[in-house]
Order: sequence, then C-alpha cells, then structure tokens
Amino acid sequence: MFTFSQFSKPKTNMLLRISLGIAILAAIGALYIGQVELAPKIAELKTDLQTAQTERDDSQKKEKAAVAEAKKSKADMDSAKKELADTSQALDDSRAKLSEQQNRANKLSTDLTKTTGERNEAREELSIWRAAGLTVDQVREMKAQIAKINEEREAIAGENTILIRNNRQLKNRLAIYEVEDQKEPEMPAGLKGKVLAVDPKYDFVVLDIGGNQGAVERGKLLISRAGKLVGAVRITKVEPTRCIANIIDDLKQGDVLEGDQVLY
Repeated sequence: MFTFSQFSKPKTNMLLRISLGIAILAAIGALYIGQVELAPKIAELKTDLQTAQTERDDSQKKEKAAVAEAKKSKADMDSAKKELADTSQALDDSRAKLSEQQNRANKLSTDLTKTTGERNEAREELSIWRAAGLTVDQVREMKAQIAKINEEREAIAGENTILIRNNRQLKNRLAIYEVEDQKEPEMPAGLKGKVLAVDPKYDFVVLDIGGNQGAVERGKLLISRAGKLVGAVRITKVEPTRCIANIIDDLKQGDVLEGDQVLY
C-alpha cells in the first residue's frame, strides 16, 4: 500500500524537471531572441570595424606615401639648391672671365692704337729721313747721338741747378763775414711753403721747404694767414727738405701758427 509521501515525491521531482526544462527553454529562447536582435548591431559593428581597418590601412599607406613624397621633395629641393649654387658660381666665374677678357681686349685695343700711332709716326719720320737722302743705319746712328746729347744736356742742367744752389748758399755764408750793411740773400722768386711747427718759447719755426727748393741760410720769408701779414722769419738752418727759422720780432704782427704760409 502506497502512502501519500511515497506518491508525492516522484511527482515533485517531475515538476522540478519540468520547471528546469522550461527555464532552460526560456533561457535558450531569450538567448535566441537576443542574438536575433543583436545580429544587425553585430553586423554593423563588424562593418564599422572593417571600415575603420580599411581607413587605417589607407591612412598608413597615405602617410607612407606622404613621407616618401616629403623625402623626395627635400631631395629635389637640396638638388635645386646645389644646382642654383653651382649656377651662381658659374655665373660669377663667367662674369669674372668676361671682365678679364674685356680688360684684356681694352688693353689690346690701347696697345694697338699706341702701336699704330708709333708706326705711323715712324713712317712719317722715315719718309722725312728718306727725303733727306739718309739711310736707315744713318738715321739710327743720328737718333742714338741725339738721345746721348739729350741725356748729357739733362745731366748738365741738373749739375747746373746744384751748382747754382751751392753757389747761392756759399754767397750767403760769405756775406756773414762781410760788412754789416749786407744785402738780403737771394732765393728763388715765388718760393712758398708753410709752417710745420712753432716754438713760442724760443720764437722759432720749422718750415716744409729746404735746400732742394732753394731755401738758404739768412734768407728772409714773410708769413701770412688768410691773405694777411702775420710776420716774418729768417732762416738759420737749412736741410734738403726743411729748414729752421727765427721769428723777427720787429715785423711780428701776431702769433705764428702751424699751417701759416711763408713766401719769398
């Protein structure tokens, strides 16, 4: 004989199994429904992912292409800079060569003009000598003699200048020992110079003229400034290119300054 407890226990297990099955079926159904609902979103996400990957790949390709283009542009720019520098240097060299050639051409033109003039002059001179009945050798000999005579004449003229200057200086030195009422020593007419230095304490000056210009000892020079008479000096010592002179107190009209003019 079955009891109620014995009968209800199998029934409970059955109910539990049925409930579990229903729960599993419900979960499966919910999962299926969720998958059905999420499928478009998942597909959309996959599409977006593929699009993003494609765009990333494209961006990477474009970046690599841009980097390569930048490198190429930099290389082209460096090459262009070098080519420009080489071209500029070549242009400068060409200008320098052109200037050199121009100068050479000008010199050749000048030499040609000079040579042509000398040739024409020589032809004219030769025609004159031929008209006089002289040969080329005779002309050469006469020209050599003329050149020698000119050299001797210039040498004699130089010696005469030195002798005249020395004679004037000797006369002035001898005049010191002659009578007190002696004449002023002579110097070249128009002799001019200027005051290089002044010593106001001892009243003497240094002039920029000397024996080479005809200055002599005891020579008297007037001092002027801006066309006005300042005073006079008498030369006490003569050197080739300068001399020393004392300021004459009796003729002093003002202070003698550096740069004042002196004249004879």
